[in-house]
Amino acid sequence: MAEIRVLIEKCTGCRKCVPACPYGAISMVGKKALISEACVFCGACVEVCRFDAILLRTEPTEQAGAPESSGIWVFAEQSEGKPKPVVLELLGEARALARKKPAKVSAVWLGPPAPEQFQSLIAHGADEVLAVTDPRLMRRDELLYPQVLARLAGLHKPEIFLFGASGFGRSIAPRVASALDTGLTADCTGLDIDPQSGLLLQTRPAFGGNLLATILCHSRRPQMASVRPKVMQALPADYARQGSVRFEAMDLSGLPGLEIVSVRKNAQDGPGLDSAEIVVGIGRGIGSARRVELYRQLAAKLGAGLAASRAVVDLGWADYAHQVGQTGITIAPKLYLAFGISGSVQHMAGLAESAYIIAVNKDENAPIFIAADERVRADCNEVAAALLKHLGEDSLPS
Repeated sequence: MAEIRVLIEKCTGCRKCVPACPYGAISMVGKKALISEACVFCGACVEVCRFDAILLRTEPTEQAGAPESSGIWVFAEQSEGKPKPVVLELLGEARALARKKPAKVSAVWLGPPAPEQFQSLIAHGADEVLAVTDPRLMRRDELLYPQVLARLAGLHKPEIFLFGASGFGRSIAPRVASALDTGLTADCTGLDIDPQSGLLLQTRPAFGGNLLATILCHSRRPQMASVRPKVMQALPADYARQGSVRFEAMDLSGLPGLEIVSVRKNAQDGPGLDSAEIVVGIGRGIGSARRVELYRQLAAKLGAGLAASRAVVDLGWADYAHQVGQTGITIAPKLYLAFGISGSVQHMAGLAESAYIIAVNKDENAPIFIAADERVRADCNEVAAALLKHLGEDSLPS
C-alpha cells in the first residue's frame, strides 16, 4: 500500500507542487497544499518540494502465490467459432516474450470444441490450448466469461495474461483483473521483458497520445495487458509445430451470467475495417451528414472500408463501429484515403505506420499533411465526387 500526506507544519504555501502534479491532484486550501483522491503516488510533488513537506510512503505488497506464477496466457477470443485476428497477433508477441523469458505460451479458449481452430492456435505460436467447453460458454457472455477466466488464472497462476483490446476484450479484461486483485495496462502498443527484473514492460500512449508510458507491475500476478488489433504481427502459420490441448472441467452452475435474448449484426459497409486493404476515411471537414453517402458510394466503388474520425461519430454522422483512433479501432490498410480529416494525434494513433496516406483537405495547415504521403489541398467533397465520377458512378448524391 502507498500513503501520501502533507506535513502542515512544514508547508509554506509556495505552490510549486501544484503545477508539478501531472494528474491535477493538488490544490491550495488556506495557503496549505491539499492532495485529493486523484493522486496516483507518482512522487512528482515530493521531488519539487524544497521544504520536505510532503511525505510519501510506499510498501510493496505481496500477493499470495505470486512467486509460483509462470507461463504466458493469451485469451483466445473467438467469433463464430474462429479466433479473432488479434489473438494470432498476440500469440506472435507472446512467442517473442517467451524467447526473452522462457515460458510456456497458452491460448485460453472458452466456447465450443474446435479441433481445427486449436491446431491453428498452436500453429501460430501456442504451446498449449487450455479449453473450457461448457455449454453455457457457447455464446460470449460479458458477465460469465470473466468469472471463468479468473477461476482458471487463480488455479494455474499465469505470470502474464494478454487480451486483445477489442470491444469484448476491453469489457472483460478489467473484470478479470479486479477479480484477481491485480493491475491491467490497457491499449498497449508495445510489450517487452525487462532484462534485469524479468518483469513485463507494458508501453501505452498517455496524455492524449503525446507521450508513451512504460508500466511495470512489481508485486501482483498475473501481469495483465490488453493490446490493440493490428499493433503486433502474427507469425506465419507453422502446422508442423507440436502442442497440446487440455480440456478443463469446471462447474459453472453457481455462476451468474447474462440472458442473451437475441444477437443482431451491425450492417457492414464493404469489407471489415480490420481486414480492408483500402480505407476511405471521413472527418468533420466533409461538412454535413448528408455528405456521408457520397463517401459510402466511393468506398463501395473502390471495394474499401469506410472509417470516420471521432468528431464525425460524436456528431452522429457515422456509427461508432467506423471510428478509427485512440478511442476507436486500429487499422492497417495498404492505402488510406483521408477526406476532411484534420489528422489529430488521437486519430492517427489508430492508423498503422505501414499505411500509404493520401490526404485531401482545404486547410493547408492540417496536421494530417505532415504524415501524408500525398497531399491534395482542395475541397474534399469536390475531389470525392470527381473521383467517383471517374470510376463510373452515374448518379451522384446531392
